Amino acid sequence: MDKVIFGDNQFFGVNHKSESKAAAQLNAFQSTDSIYKSLEYVNEIGIKSFMFTTHDRFDPIFERMAKDNNFKDFKLIPCMPYAHKYANAMVDMGIFKAMGKFIPGSKIVAASKVTMSAFTANPVPLMKLLIDSEMKQLKNNNVDAIFLQNIVVDLLLGLGGEFLLAEFSQYVEHKYNIRAGFITMNYVKLANALVDHLGLDKPLICSGINKIGFRMNPSQQAVEECLALNKTDNIAMSILASGAIKPEEAVNYIAKLPNVKSVLFGASSPKNIKHTNELLLGSL
Repeated sequence: MDKVIFGDNQFFGVNHKSESKAAAQLNAFQSTDSIYKSLEYVNEIGIKSFMFTTHDRFDPIFERMAKDNNFKDFKLIPCMPYAHKYANAMVDMGIFKAMGKFIPGSKIVAASKVTMSAFTANPVPLMKLLIDSEMKQLKNNNVDAIFLQNIVVDLLLGLGGEFLLAEFSQYVEHKYNIRAGFITMNYVKLANALVDHLGLDKPLICSGINKIGFRMNPSQQAVEECLALNKTDNIAMSILASGAIKPEEAVNYIAKLPNVKSVLFGASSPKNIKHTNELLLGSL
């Protein structure tokens, strides 16, 4: 993975500290053109990886990007599934039309797989269909890894469904020949499950890691101790704790930690994007 990865929170008005900042960001990126221009700037200053939720707002952007030679070495890192997209399509179009829109291949075959998955209480076939659906939307783009969203990862951890994490990893890496990754709000529990229980070799995990322990579970100390064991490859997110930590302090903390090779960050202004990128490249 690249040392610096750009994220998409600002495009959807996500700010965990300030509702006013979130509203301002959402207003600034109302058009697909504004998002595209931001990604053009990110690409121009040398940030070559973009991690994003598979929201359908990105579809026209990625279609345009696939035809733009300036983005030929730009890497996309989808985080899936984006559940609202499927739920809304089911309501608006009905189940069979929605399957035709999202799922590659025959609607009959897809329907039979969904039915069989429900009938046998085996979610693996449905999981594979959803992955293929998302990848269908990203054809002609350079996809570097596929991440499973934390809402699914942490739910499976809580329900004892860790085996599905291994199924996800195996399917992604075997079919698409790219790395599978996991986003979590429970880093220690996930690292132990993936490595000690499932036997995955250095799985790729993205989790909250920052100077004040914001979203570091079960505790900042426990996360730091687990990182030191070198069981996983790690991407740090929330390093600024939604603006509670100055970039210089945030980067200095991350740089001193063992086994944090990449940082995911989001920012809305070119000035802040450039400044944070320069700090990260100078420290990691």
